[in-house]
Amino acid sequence: MTPHHTPPAPDTPAVTVEAIMSHPLVTVTPEAQLWEARAMMTAHHVHHLLVADRGRIVAIISDRDIAYRVSLYASGPTASRHEAAALHRRVHQAATFRLVTIRDDASVEEATALILDREISALPVVDEQGQVIGIVTSRDLLRGLLSCVLPAAA
Repeated sequence: MTPHHTPPAPDTPAVTVEAIMSHPLVTVTPEAQLWEARAMMTAHHVHHLLVADRGRIVAIISDRDIAYRVSLYASGPTASRHEAAALHRRVHQAATFRLVTIRDDASVEEATALILDREISALPVVDEQGQVIGIVTSRDLLRGLLSCVLPAAA
């Protein structure tokens, strides 16, 4: 059976990234240790942090980036000791510095296509001046989709 997609009616406005993005921003410095970044994620109930250096967003780090970095060093009989050492590495050693951003007025469809095409899980959201004002994640996109399909569920 072929998947079926019903396009929105012509007079239905597209949902924008701004409507579903997460904000305020939760940031961490490049010099913070990975355990600090993980603790911030837990405290703020997020899976991504934007990395700010001197007030400018320069990178992004996810809980998966941290888990991957820790797993590189934490294997074998001395895993717990190596895991602890890995968590003392710096954010800049695990973060992604090639930021892929999206405008706040872009459609949810554009954001979804970009996330799928680039195989990433979050996009910093920028305004027309290029200032980062939020973040849209794959979870935000799923919530947005759910609210369109089942408005009472959102």
